[in-house]
Amino acid sequence: MKTPRLMLLGAFALGLVATSEATAGSPIALPSGNFSFAAEGTEAACSTGSCPVLNIIEIGSSLRDKSGNACGTHTAVVNFLPPTGAAPTTATITHVMQVNHYDPSTGTGDMSLTEYFGGSCNGTVFNNSSGGTQVVTGTLHFVVSNGGNRIDSIVTLLNVAGGAGGYSLKFKEMRQDNSANAQ
Repeated sequence: MKTPRLMLLGAFALGLVATSEATAGSPIALPSGNFSFAAEGTEAACSTGSCPVLNIIEIGSSLRDKSGNACGTHTAVVNFLPPTGAAPTTATITHVMQVNHYDPSTGTGDMSLTEYFGGSCNGTVFNNSSGGTQVVTGTLHFVVSNGGNRIDSIVTLLNVAGGAGGYSLKFKEMRQDNSANAQ
């Protein structure tokens, strides 16, 4: 009786190993759908000659198409580091991200980032009929993980209207329409 049970368990274990190896080399598709958006980091604002360091926290949402391109809005909260007695500045931003390169064998790629004061999204396409003002352009390096339910990015190039010095910013996107993200 123990031998058949051990054989069954052995076959089950081999099946699990074979399945994981077969899927390990599968391409990682660019995710599409609704994603939450969170960003945080620091940036030196060098528009006045001095370069005060700013702490930036952003949260919002994006819609991604099957090509990985996205459009969405987020609220940014910006404060000096170290904090001063002044209240943080808040702003509503429309962001647009377009994939420039993607390697489905590793789930990594690069995308452009453009941010506006104003404007809106029509699906994943930016609509500037309301006269939005472009305030940021840049490039992000990203990785897709968690079965396409998560995208992590770091800013590799940043151009800010009025000037910027150094920066260290990261983004995290989580699929909103998938029960796998319930915590």
